[in-house]
Amino acid sequence: MAVHQNRARAEALAAHEMLAAHVPDSESQLCRVCLTVVPCSPANAAANRLVELDLPVLDPVLPAQRRVALRHWFAPHRRGRPRSAPLLTWVWRWRFGSVAS
Repeated sequence: MAVHQNRARAEALAAHEMLAAHVPDSESQLCRVCLTVVPCSPANAAANRLVELDLPVLDPVLPAQRRVALRHWFAPHRRGRPRSAPLLTWVWRWRFGSVAS
């Protein structure tokens, strides 16, 4: 069983490398390796092998990293949408005595 899993992992890695190498050129829209119209047959074969192995063909979309969340929390003005900020935070209101403790 382990030999089969290692073989499937190696085939998946080779298929992902094949897809990464056979990308279209930005100007001519031809495969950079085969110089044929995209999608070329090696890229199709690699994508089909990934589908046979029940693996995703495209890279998974990764969730936002923790630093991005912290950056948005510390700098809400960079979120791209306007927000109304309170003039006085609750700490200043507490210090001035307008908030009952």
